[in-house]
Amino acid sequence: MFPPQKPADPDRTPTVLNSAELFDGTNEIVIVHKGVSYRLRITRQDKLILTK
Repeated sequence: MFPPQKPADPDRTPTVLNSAELFDGTNEIVIVHKGVSYRLRITRQDKLILTK
């Protein structure tokens, strides 16, 4: 269904994303990973919660 994934390169620096740019003024975004949707939201205490 999906192409095979390459193993992660342990020496590669992870991509850094700024949450303000990622959320773009909203409190929730949806991330689709391998066909499954996940919700990433900012709580009232300004923490991040990821749910399936």
